[in-house]
Amino acid sequence: MKLTSLPSSASKWAAIATFSATAFLSGLALPTTARDITAAQTWISPLPGVRPVITSYHPDGKSTKRGGVQKPAGAHMGVDFIATFGEEIRAPQDGVISYIGTVNQIPIVVLTHLDQLVLRRTTYLPASTDFTIGHPVIQGENFARVAPIFHCARPCLHWGERIGNKYSNPMKHLGKAVLLPRLD
Repeated sequence: MKLTSLPSSASKWAAIATFSATAFLSGLALPTTARDITAAQTWISPLPGVRPVITSYHPDGKSTKRGGVQKPAGAHMGVDFIATFGEEIRAPQDGVISYIGTVNQIPIVVLTHLDQLVLRRTTYLPASTDFTIGHPVIQGENFARVAPIFHCARPCLHWGERIGNKYSNPMKHLGKAVLLPRLD
């Protein structure tokens, strides 16, 4: 078997590299419409109506590493809304139920959102659902209920968000929050 020689000209290699990179990056570019942009920016609260926040998002604290994720100890990595046991929880954005289980003996439901650029998950606890992992939900659909277990000093719903492996404040999707004094 005779090997043929490859072009040795630097300009030919530059052209091949440019073409290859362009073809690769073009495959990554996903079409976006004005409707997609609007939908991606518009979220709704997981609970209907105006909900005071009992505990706000505050990631400050001493940093620890759990499960490969940096998390400040003593921090609150989400927001706690006043809720009622059994109250329906609605999807703030389209997604798929990706986890149903417990964390520290508190039932939790996790949605993975259909974001084209990053892995975005939102967490809800205490929460229970009749659906199974993999069930798709559309924005506004009731997918879980506030479970009758105390996470706060009174019935509440904890709503958290992770983008990739970093926690994020989910309230950024809704605007300003109304804070109540803590009852601890």
